[in-house]
Amino acid sequence: MPVIDCDCHFETTIERDEHPFRDVLSRMPDSRELVRYAMTEDLARATPPEDRPAIDDIVPFLPPENMSAMREVLLEEGTGEPAFVVSNVDERIGWMDDVGIDIALINPGNWFLLADFVDDRAGAFRQCNDFLADRLGERTDRLLPVTLVDFGDLAGAAAELRRMRARGSRAFWIEARPFDGMSPAHPDWDVVWATATELGMIALLHVGRTPANFEGWGNAGWMRPGGGGLMGYFSYANAMRHQAAELLLAGMVFGGVFDRHPALTVVAEELLVSWLPGFVSRCDSFGRGDAVRHNIRATPLIGLGDKDPLEAVLPLVPEMLVFSSDYPHGEGNASPIDVLEPALSNLDPTARAAFLGNNLAECFARMGDPLRVSRLKRQ
Repeated sequence: MPVIDCDCHFETTIERDEHPFRDVLSRMPDSRELVRYAMTEDLARATPPEDRPAIDDIVPFLPPENMSAMREVLLEEGTGEPAFVVSNVDERIGWMDDVGIDIALINPGNWFLLADFVDDRAGAFRQCNDFLADRLGERTDRLLPVTLVDFGDLAGAAAELRRMRARGSRAFWIEARPFDGMSPAHPDWDVVWATATELGMIALLHVGRTPANFEGWGNAGWMRPGGGGLMGYFSYANAMRHQAAELLLAGMVFGGVFDRHPALTVVAEELLVSWLPGFVSRCDSFGRGDAVRHNIRATPLIGLGDKDPLEAVLPLVPEMLVFSSDYPHGEGNASPIDVLEPALSNLDPTARAAFLGNNLAECFARMGDPLRVSRLKRQ
């Protein structure tokens, strides 16, 4: 039974001469503004300026490890020792051996956010991709880099998938929004989906790429007497991110993407899983529940608020849940298998194996390019 971590991040120290954005760092926002952007930007755009909380009020919502990593990617002076686990190949392989993980899909560190502030987004993503692949080196037998892609140019996106597959990547991030007024369900997107399945790559929908449209809704008098206040503002900005995911996934289901590309898989990450059974049920009522179960996966994250996912959700969608750690982020867990106990051990062996690795392994296998698991030596 392979154990596959589908959401593992790579935060690391960066020297200026190797920084992927070293030439434009002076034009980047500072770490406080970057935190505000990452956590509340969608709502801020729709909220009158006089009613937005101060940046310094938003920053404390981010775990110290993540905040430290934000400062690191901007090379801010006087930040001291990193509060985060400094990722490198030896650290990551050693941690995986200790906790019992065979393979991890390695998502980028917080440096990916800086690409949003670069005019050439496609070029910025290529720099991020090369930085991660260079750091992982020859260990793509167990550490599989996740590719960032600019979908403003679909042919260019397909070319970047091909380039990064040659560097060991087996997954790429997608975004829950239209591009140039076109849904990812549009047949013009088939060049991306066909290339992905040809190359044996799955699509990851990470919480960092699920923007919400708060137009009109943001004007709620948050900071006025009787308003929702800081906690209401922050909660509203982050509590409903799964809705953008549902719009994308439903568009792909009903727009025929999975009919045209039956081997394609989309995995939702850090978006909670409590919404999933209801989503499947609604698609079932329109005759498309089978496509959801076949082509969509989701991973729970207890540190982000998933409650009893193995007891409450897994029995309803046993083929859809997959394992992740979100290590080393503050909302993740350094003992990601242990934190699922005792519910994990209470599963029957088939269900346990499916959740920890087989559900995801089957998604790679059906594209004709199965994962080659370099099994760790367990006691």
